[in-house]
Amino acid sequence: MDRLALYASLSYLLLLISFICMYYVIHKRTKSTRYIVLALLIACGTPLTVALINHNVVDYVDANIGLGLSFMLTWFITGLVFLLSLIIRIRKRTPMFK
Repeated sequence: MDRLALYASLSYLLLLISFICMYYVIHKRTKSTRYIVLALLIACGTPLTVALINHNVVDYVDANIGLGLSFMLTWFITGLVFLLSLIIRIRKRTPMFK
């Protein structure tokens, strides 16, 4: 397996883990919440998927800046979702003022 496929697989796995963490800190877990989280996961993974397909269809001679930017966007979204889920988890556990 080449490096690009490995990096993409790890990026998708981290994105999935961060959304799973976000799903479990949500107070109400209903079917609609599950569908919303799934839709957001697909929407956040779409730029990387489109860039990977474009990279495989059109073989660039030079560096593919769009592919790098889509990886960075996916990693930023992953970090943001995971950080948000951690903040919500911490705020639920410890009250600010008693």
